[in-house]
Amino acid sequence: MFNIWQVLALIGGGVLLAVLCVVVGGWLVFKSKMAGPGTPFIGRPPKGEVFTIPSAEDAEDFPEETAEKSVLARTEAFLARLSGGNKS
Repeated sequence: MFNIWQVLALIGGGVLLAVLCVVVGGWLVFKSKMAGPGTPFIGRPPKGEVFTIPSAEDAEDFPEETAEKSVLARTEAFLARLSGGNKS
């Protein structure tokens, strides 16, 4: 029979083989579907600029009441059509 060290070595070998298969499969998918010329498999730099949310000082000011009135008017018109003209 196997002793504990042989069992641990077999389990470790199986885990190592599984990790190797996952890495090779990932590399194959990367090369066949996503990779452009010169694109590294691991650790590639980001493409383009990163999206950033503008700070409050740089953000545009929204119109005071026109947007709210517009939304309220459209909502009331939608609800009137939905209810068939009956207000409840």
